[in-house]
Amino acid sequence: MKDKQNITCDLLIIGAGFAGMVAAACSSSLGLNTVQVGNSSELFLASGLFDLLGVYPTDPSSIIKNPGEGLKKLQADIPDHPYSKTSYENIIKSFEFLKQFLESAGLKYHSSGNKNTFILTSAGTFKPTFMVPQTFVKGCQIKEARKRVLFVNFKGLREFSAKQIANVIHNTGIDTSILTIELPDTYGGLNPVQLAGLFEDSEFLDFFSKKIIPFSDKTDLVGIPAVCGIHKSLDILTTLEKMTGLDFFEIPGLPPSVPGLRLKNAFEKKLSQNNVIFLSNSKITAHTFEDHHFILTAANQNTKFTITAKGVILATGRFPGGGLHAKRDQITETVFNLPVYQPEQRNLWHKLNFFDPKGHSINTAGLETDASYRPVDTNRNPIFENLYAIGTLLAHNDWVRLKSGSGVSCVTACTAVNDFYHNASRGH
Repeated sequence: MKDKQNITCDLLIIGAGFAGMVAAACSSSLGLNTVQVGNSSELFLASGLFDLLGVYPTDPSSIIKNPGEGLKKLQADIPDHPYSKTSYENIIKSFEFLKQFLESAGLKYHSSGNKNTFILTSAGTFKPTFMVPQTFVKGCQIKEARKRVLFVNFKGLREFSAKQIANVIHNTGIDTSILTIELPDTYGGLNPVQLAGLFEDSEFLDFFSKKIIPFSDKTDLVGIPAVCGIHKSLDILTTLEKMTGLDFFEIPGLPPSVPGLRLKNAFEKKLSQNNVIFLSNSKITAHTFEDHHFILTAANQNTKFTITAKGVILATGRFPGGGLHAKRDQITETVFNLPVYQPEQRNLWHKLNFFDPKGHSINTAGLETDASYRPVDTNRNPIFENLYAIGTLLAHNDWVRLKSGSGVSCVTACTAVNDFYHNASRGH
């Protein structure tokens, strides 16, 4: 027999991925009584990089240095794209809000004015992105500064190869060297989270710095996988710089992601301080709309919640997050059964060539909205006055290829929350 609880709130956010977390941050910062339903564990898969618009058009030669210029062309070419419902200024404001929010939780990010930063990845390539963790920053400067770089490997750490990175970088004319560190048995197993925990131990930092110091006369900069602590990573990196006399930077790798875990912890810490009620591992099982309020049922393993909310934000993601479901003949939205923009026939979902330069039509499937990001019906009218959809759930956004996922999530979350807040203030 499950326990039963009744909850009343201003705004219910369904989803606890990146878009849902930004929405909860914005809502709680405005003083709204906020409830969030979902599972934040998917943030563990996040790279920690925040993209605005990295590629447009979607071909390898269209990497963008100035996303504002690319945005103008995108808005002209794709009038139904989520970015086409807002302005560049609003996108920048949403990133600034996010940056300040995370910094208040102890996680510092860096942006280069209104331009993209080119971050070194674990493949040895440079990826365009808009905002990066402060611990990554010095790795963005190696091409221009022409510094000598030492890349550090940890024996047994999979999905990261200092040799591969060094080989690719060396071909660009940068002086590189490699150090592989084998950890004593006393430090136990080796995965990114365990290694990050070791970096929070002063004895391990002493052990690590002694391995680096012999290279101090032939390198200027040290690149390590992004495992420099789970908490206070920037402080740990600064400590290493003082101990060795060298500059350090982290390199993002494949999931599981320590920067993603840091992001998850920062959101949860600050949202808890802002009194957001978080119903972890809960799922919406029923909903009605009565007297201008949503009444929804959410349940987890132990408790059944009845939530009465003035407004709802859908941040449920696409197929992996469960916001969209693919049947044999159609794609459906899983909470309110809202109409989904999609190819007319199943055989049009994918191209025959997996690497087709035009992408796959299914990647642009999702919910269509008005300028406030409220889902609309076939006549382009909002289905509910205070129901919003944000993030990757939205249609017409092939965000992986455009490298626009974080920007769309940020601006749609902030716009939707602000629209609800102003409507609620006017008594609508």
